[in-house]
Amino acid sequence: MKRPSFSPLLAAIVLFCMILFIPNQYLLPLITDKKVEEEAVDLDFNMFQGEIIQKKMLANPHYLPIYGSSELSRLDTFHPSNYFKVNPIGVTPFLIGRGGMQSFVHFLNFADQKDGLKHKKLLFILSPQWFYQEGATQQSFGANFSALQAYRFALEPKVSKSLQIEGAKRLLTFDVVKNDVMLKTLLEAKVQQDGTTKMKAAVVKPFAFLVMKALEKRDLLHAILDVPLTTLHPQPSLVKNKTWDELEKNAVELAKAKSTNNHFYIDNFYYNKRIKPKFEQLKGFRKDSRLLASPEYKDFQLVLDVLKEAKAKPLFVSVPVNGFWYDYMGLSKQEREGYYQKIKQQIEKEGFPVLDLSNHEYDPYFLKDTMHLGYKGWLPIDKAIIEFVHPH
Repeated sequence: MKRPSFSPLLAAIVLFCMILFIPNQYLLPLITDKKVEEEAVDLDFNMFQGEIIQKKMLANPHYLPIYGSSELSRLDTFHPSNYFKVNPIGVTPFLIGRGGMQSFVHFLNFADQKDGLKHKKLLFILSPQWFYQEGATQQSFGANFSALQAYRFALEPKVSKSLQIEGAKRLLTFDVVKNDVMLKTLLEAKVQQDGTTKMKAAVVKPFAFLVMKALEKRDLLHAILDVPLTTLHPQPSLVKNKTWDELEKNAVELAKAKSTNNHFYIDNFYYNKRIKPKFEQLKGFRKDSRLLASPEYKDFQLVLDVLKEAKAKPLFVSVPVNGFWYDYMGLSKQEREGYYQKIKQQIEKEGFPVLDLSNHEYDPYFLKDTMHLGYKGWLPIDKAIIEFVHPH
């Protein structure tokens, strides 16, 4: 009887170890400039959770990163990615965000990319919905959590000791972290600073390092093999070489044709699918909601702190809600205005500029639906980007 050969298995193990321990900088040339360009609008979840593509993007002065959440996927004609495709200004928007990506997810990403953020201009779009009293939920954080960024935060931190401790404390409140024994042990050692916990961390550290290296290679392989699916559809006839008044007129005409079946100025498709089936149940739905006492403000402070440490140059955008709709849902005008004022003060206290769009709550067609920018709403951001990139 022929003995089984273990040579293929041994060869596979050797090959895996070779790939695992090859420094990423030797493989980075496989990530071409074309690949980075394709990822600029792809809103790829794996790219958000990784670091390789973002690292190359941040090193390139021709990209303007825009961080946010679900509004970035509203790629209509006046969205910065489409607008500057037709009216180039020397930088290309690079979109980083999807639904559920709130402040702390962005903090982990910024902490990992701190070195590349130095003197880098970027936009950060804030959503009022992040600041409900519950803050980031277990579900939303878990769905957007990056194990790679968390392991790097635990093993190879780039931020100050105080931010390491605060970040570790916050990470340890989430189930997805508490369920990872190695990561939990490493983070507890940062917070507790006692001998027993430090000894446990020292024991798991070599194994955690292997996990981190495996996650790095996974990120690299995804970056090499991923096929971006999102393509832009600019409409030059609506935006090419137009004045801001002409752009607003075109935006209104386009929006009117798509928002004809309700008096909230909400896109027909969104209204028919998301609102109309439960219209009566949504009346007064938010009457008990609060925006002024949320853990999100503390999470957002971590974002401000890490950007300050990194010496980044952010422009924050404070987006309004649809006033017509939120009046119907019962979230008081006083509560909303309190949020706009509080977040603006928090940003300006750290010396960062804010594009405050809160006075557009009742501006028809400024938002595409109940809370997402669209049509007219992108225009002041496009204008602000031009002034931000090329200040007079």
